[in-house]
Amino acid sequence: MEISAEKTKLMTNNTSGINTEIKVNGQKLETVTSFKYLGSVITDEGSKPEILSRIAQTTATLTRLK
Repeated sequence: MEISAEKTKLMTNNTSGINTEIKVNGQKLETVTSFKYLGSVITDEGSKPEILSRIAQTTATLTRLK
């Protein structure tokens, strides 16, 4: 199995972040604070961004129905 450093991102649940560089094939992994996975927004802040995202999607859909 081979890991692609370009496609792999890093997110921690530590509020102060990480102090160590994590490298794959000599390339440092990019650290992110949020990403979308299977339609859900995953963040290091908790579920508030996910709830706001779903409210926005619902509002847009209801507006198109009217």
